This record gives sequence, structure tokens and C-alpha cells, in this order.
Amino acid sequence: MDNEKEKMSNESEDLSWLDEILGAVEKRSELDAGEAAADSGEESSISDEELEKILHETLDEDWQKESSLQENEIEPAFDDEYREEYSEEDYDSDEEYSEDDEEFYEDEEESDPDHPVRKVRPKGKKGYGLFGLPHILSTGIWLVIAVMIGVSLGRLAWICAADILAFGRPDQSITITITEDDTVDSITDKLYDAGLIQYKGLFKLYAGLAKAEEKISAGTFVLNSQYDYHALVSGMSASSSYRETVEVIIPEGYTCAQIYALLESKGVCAVSTLESYAASSQFSSYDFLEGVPRGIKYCLEGFLFPDTYEFYTNDTPQRIFDKLLSRFEDQVDEELIAHIDTLNEKLAAKMRRNGYGQDYIDENKMTLYDVITMASIVQKESAHSGENYDIASVFYNRLCKANEFPYLNSDATVVYAHGGKQNLTAEDYKLESPYNTYVTKGLPIGPIANPGISAIMASLSPVDTNYYYFVLDPSIGEHLFSATLKEHQDKVESLRK
Repeated sequence: MDNEKEKMSNESEDLSWLDEILGAVEKRSELDAGEAAADSGEESSISDEELEKILHETLDEDWQKESSLQENEIEPAFDDEYREEYSEEDYDSDEEYSEDDEEFYEDEEESDPDHPVRKVRPKGKKGYGLFGLPHILSTGIWLVIAVMIGVSLGRLAWICAADILAFGRPDQSITITITEDDTVDSITDKLYDAGLIQYKGLFKLYAGLAKAEEKISAGTFVLNSQYDYHALVSGMSASSSYRETVEVIIPEGYTCAQIYALLESKGVCAVSTLESYAASSQFSSYDFLEGVPRGIKYCLEGFLFPDTYEFYTNDTPQRIFDKLLSRFEDQVDEELIAHIDTLNEKLAAKMRRNGYGQDYIDENKMTLYDVITMASIVQKESAHSGENYDIASVFYNRLCKANEFPYLNSDATVVYAHGGKQNLTAEDYKLESPYNTYVTKGLPIGPIANPGISAIMASLSPVDTNYYYFVLDPSIGEHLFSATLKEHQDKVESLRK
């Protein structure tokens, strides 16, 4: 359009000479003869023939120029080069155009009514991209954005990897305690507070994928700040070698109450937890507990084998009891239990000599539970393990001669009946309790302590003696044994001097 306007302007300039000539002719025709004569007195007018000739020559020359100009400048607007540069494929006739475009087109139509211009909107110029920016500039912007995103993602990946794999952490041991009530959220908080992880959300995500809640166990664990997520979860499992352990020595003759208190003092498990678990569990996997009363907190009395153990701190009661009962099962094996038959045969022979019939003998056969009960009394009464067999013989002799010695008269059973009370009084011996062998005939209702293997062996294979009494000589730390009451009283009297 700008080219056409320029062409029209050039044409106007080329025809200006015609206007000047016509103006001069018109001006000449108005001058009168008087004015022409007064001007200089010279001949200043031209004839009509001369004027016509000049006009004719001039018009012919200019007309040819005008025709040549139209051929060279107007026609090329519609030649092939014009069509190639502004072909219809460079226009979108269906696109909307602005008001400025519309005014331009109207001006074009008015300027050349014989050649109306079709209203089209030119497409965007080639070489331009998003938001009208040059392709090279938009490409650069996208590259910068891509690099920034890549760097951010790379940094995020590195941060996550550094926490998951514990990169750059110091070598530091940290103790973590997990309870039965802990959840993944509370465990995550403990790890974060201890400095073992830096991002709670990341660890929770890993814990969910790794099913950590099923692997982590209650207990106290000695972890290291250099452990990665996998090592942390594995380190808090039940079978973890990172669990904090403590050595516990359970002395022979300790009661369940004493063992529970000892385990709590060592940080192994709370007394209330042990009592509750013992009372509510059946322990059906241990055949030697068959016939043992259930439902009381000290039902395992006599079967928690005294020994040196290594327990996990903050351990579960199930593992604790399993360890204690398994040790009993290992020590009191089937071969040892087989001695019960030999024991009953020996006792039966004594009962027959004392005048008891077979029915009485059958009713008073010893069971494993009875043997452990006897062993607990032997354990508590003996001054040392060397006395176990003689002490056992005294109580078995009384059992086999029940018409003369209906009560075992064990001070240790009275102490147990009173909950471990020492310095007994005369009234204490009168306590009505199935454990008090001063008021209950025969064996007490159950064990009064957890005996060691020596007391159990002595109870399975007692020596043959005629002892029915014994008294402790504090000066030598041993018991003095007697066959008769008179002999016993004399020894007691001599010890008082």
C-alpha cells in the first residue's frame, strides 16, 4: 500500500507542469490589449496557432512519459513478483483485523475505486515465536528455564540423596528408645530430634515404601549418625545387632517378684508389664508347664531359670520369658525329667516301710511341678549347694512319714507367704496360707522361688539319710542335721549359748 501511495504522489508531481501552463494561458486570456501595450511597447502576445502548436507538442511528450510511468510503476503492482511476495497464503482472510487496518483499507478503496482492495489480515512474520519474540530469543529463554529447572531438580535430588544415604554425617553413636506405643510419626520425631535424619517427610515416605512399621520393634537401640535410612530401619528391628543390651545375673533362689524388679532396674522391662504378660499368657509351647496354674502374676515361679543373661534394654516381655523358659528347658531336659520315675520308686519304698499302702503311694507320687516346688524349698533353706542333698533328704523323709511329721516346717515358706518378710515373729508362723508349711500339710501349693540346677538335681536324687531336723550354725555357715527331736533341741540349745 505504501508503494502505491508513493507512485500516486510521483504522478501528481509529474503533471504539475500542466497546471502551470494552463494557469498561464488562462491568465493571458484575461489581459486586455491596453495592458499589454502599456507594459513595454514590445510585441508580447503570441498567436493562437503558435500556442496550439506548443501545447500539442508538450502534451504529446508528457502523455508518452505518463503512459510509460504507468506501465513501469502501476502495472508491476500486479505482476508475478508482487503476487509471490503478497500471495494469499501470506494472508488469512478469515482472521479479524483491527480498526486501524479497516481505516487503512477504506482509504485505499477511496483512493482507487476502480481497483478495490480485498480486506485481509497479514499473518505473523516469519522468524518470530512465542509472544512475538524472535525464535532465537525464545529458544534461549526456554533453554535458560530448562537449565534452571534441571539445576533445581538436581539440587533437590542431591539433598534427598544426602539425607537418605547419610552423606557427610559425623561418626557419632546415638541411643534411641522405641516403645510399644510408638508410631511411624513419633519414631520419625525421635530420629529427627536425635539428629539421625534431617527431613521428616522424606523419612516418612521411605518408611511407607519400605513398610518400616512392620520391621521396627520396641527397644533401645544404639545407632550411628552415619547410618542411612535402610540401616536405621534395620537397626531398630527385633533382630538388630544394634540393640542396646545389658547383662543380667539372676541369682539362684530369686523369686519372680525379685526377678521382675531386677529386670526393671536394669532397664529391660517394667514390672507391671512382666506381671501382666505372665498372668495373661498361656505359654503353650512349653510342655513342662502342663498342669501349672495360670492367671496369676507369679504363675511361672520356679521355672524362670537362674543364670547369666544378656537382655535387650526396653525389651518385650514375650522375649524375656521365652529366654528364661527356654533356658529352663535346656537345663531340665527329658533325660533329667526321666529321673522322676526313679525318685517315685525310691519314695514308694520308704512309704511302704513306714506302713503306707499302694493307694496312698499312688496319690502322693511326685510330678515335675512337685519336684520344682521341693527344689525351691531346698534352694531357700540350704546355706550352700553342698547341703542341697541332705536338706532334700530331710523334707522327703518327712513326706514319707506324714503321720508323724505332717508339716514340713520350712521357715522359707513362711517368709514367702509374707511376701519376703524377714525377722519373723511367732504370730507370722500362724498365717493361714497355702504356702505356709507350718499350717499346711505336705508341700506348699507351688514353688516359693526359682531354684538352680543343683537344687533340682538334689530334689530328683536325694541321698538316703535318717535326718528329720536341721538348724543353722552361724559360726560355720552350715546346717547341723539331727535324726531325733531330742538331738535337734540339744543342738539348738547349744547354739544359743
